[in-house]
Amino acid sequence: MEIISCPTCGRCEIDLLPLVRKIEQRVKGIATPLTVAIMGCVVNGPGEAREADVGIAGGRSKGALFRKGQVVRKIREKDFAVALFEEIERTLGEISR
Repeated sequence: MEIISCPTCGRCEIDLLPLVRKIEQRVKGIATPLTVAIMGCVVNGPGEAREADVGIAGGRSKGALFRKGQVVRKIREKDFAVALFEEIERTLGEISR
């Protein structure tokens, strides 16, 4: 599993590094090839990470969960980690079929 994240810039509207660390801990040991993107803004996030299997792009108190660059749904900031991990598990389940 590969996790990619933006380098942060002036458009980053979330506390990105703690979210990245939390997801890294949750997926540690998963060997299935999967790319997960954790991006700091909804302006460029999904587009810049369109090659990722799943990802999240954060915004001010909300964000977008996406798969292959397409927004799946909008979520509240407090739910970012849970929603992203659920989408990771869903995608892993589809891969293993």
